[in-house]
Amino acid sequence: MQNLIARARRALWTFKQPLTKTPKLMGVPVSDLFVWRNSDVWQTFFELTDISGLFVDHEKMPEHYVTFFFFDNEGVLLFEKRLDLICNQRQTIDLSVFLLDSKCTFGTFCVFHSYTPKVVSDLGSFITERGYVSYRYNGAPLCAYVHGNFDAISLWPDKRMKMLGVKSFLPREFRVQHELLGPALYEIGVVNSSSKVQHLSCQILSIQSGKILDIYKTVMLPRGVHVFQVKLEQSATARVIIKSHLVMARPLVFRINNHKMDVFHG
Repeated sequence: MQNLIARARRALWTFKQPLTKTPKLMGVPVSDLFVWRNSDVWQTFFELTDISGLFVDHEKMPEHYVTFFFFDNEGVLLFEKRLDLICNQRQTIDLSVFLLDSKCTFGTFCVFHSYTPKVVSDLGSFITERGYVSYRYNGAPLCAYVHGNFDAISLWPDKRMKMLGVKSFLPREFRVQHELLGPALYEIGVVNSSSKVQHLSCQILSIQSGKILDIYKTVMLPRGVHVFQVKLEQSATARVIIKSHLVMARPLVFRINNHKMDVFHG
């Protein structure tokens, strides 16, 4: 009986609720929804790699480029940018050059590769871009890097973009694994990779006392991103609980201390 109850409880959290959806059309390109930042103190770069070239010779490809789609913080498409790939090479792309005229200081972007080798689609797989984004803060000589999170969006032949994030039947909690340590300013970015509007809260709890220090709430549109700011004084410690209907609400965390910055997934 206990086993049946446990299985029933698990079904509430797993039935038709995978981490991400699989595109229904084979061969379509897939991408993460990365976060871009651009201001007087922020620059964003992307490490662009010739993924298809790992599977097939360049001479056999009918086309060899990627298309960047840039969105604002509310998920509204700003513009798209096509860039040619260099065979079997990596390019560091300064995204801030493209975002000079943007009125917002952060948003999301995705990267779709133009060609899917047959050997990839025959395996039931997809060319997916989940590469590295780097951020430069306040003119620092070195950038901080973070890898893509998970499959978030796909591009169909008719140019429609379909979200791959999944909405949970029941509200879920994502407990950020990193322990917030003061003195520092934390900026916690959450992306809505689902096709539904998300009501999200970010709860900050003191580790010393266990008391709730603050609760931030927001409404996120599909493809949008929201950044919560948490400032901790000397010796303060805290943990973060993100509540939403996203199956996986793992955030991007920026930690700023004086002129030093680090970035990582929570």
